[in-house]
Amino acid sequence: MPPLLTVTGRDVLFAHWPLDPAAVEPLVPDPLSVAAYDGRARVSALALENVAVAPGALSVPRGLRRGFAQLNLRTYVEHGDESGVYFLSLDSGSRLGAAVGQRAFGLPFRPAQARIRRAGDTVRFTSRRRTDAGDAAVFAARYRPDGEAYAAEPDSIEAFCIERVRYLLPAREATAALPGDGSDGVVVGRIERDPWELRPVDATVRTNTLLAAAGLPEPDAAPELRYSPGFRMGVLPPETRD
Repeated sequence: MPPLLTVTGRDVLFAHWPLDPAAVEPLVPDPLSVAAYDGRARVSALALENVAVAPGALSVPRGLRRGFAQLNLRTYVEHGDESGVYFLSLDSGSRLGAAVGQRAFGLPFRPAQARIRRAGDTVRFTSRRRTDAGDAAVFAARYRPDGEAYAAEPDSIEAFCIERVRYLLPAREATAALPGDGSDGVVVGRIERDPWELRPVDATVRTNTLLAAAGLPEPDAAPELRYSPGFRMGVLPPETRD
């Protein structure tokens, strides 16, 4: 099946916070349920630069690329035999990108003041979005790769949090562009990509009100941090499951 879009990104910081599943459950709508690793839910922030977004399987020539920063907040869910991510927010440094993502895929994209800067191999990422409640969802981090590249091992925390190729969305939340009909089913979105190239990371999360803005409690443990130099993925047409 050909992809709807091909997305290329780079300089990805993964930050995974362990939380009590009961703290995450109120944010996960029926018929989805929270998935746990070693008895704890995970909520993850992904800070990255979207380098290029192209229709179908096309690639954007380097000279025409217009990158923008993006910050994804997600957790991990199940529905029957399906498992994947559930997006709590997607903050985009591109107003057009946010509008298209929300309309075409039914996902909670929002425009944000997001920026990514580099000095050598050090990345500085900042994102700020005003919430409906009037406060701010802010995330600021400095990071750089620090160690040899590796791939996620089966049953590892990286496999649970990072090697995901599906997102799940209740069909009743689907937009007119999606194959949802307001029923109790689930829209399953899929991507195609190679396994992530991962590296240890030297990172400092300077500011983080992202979880609080989503209605989550303060984590009782430091985040589990990883880095990837980049990705290229095909976004497939979503499907509906009963």
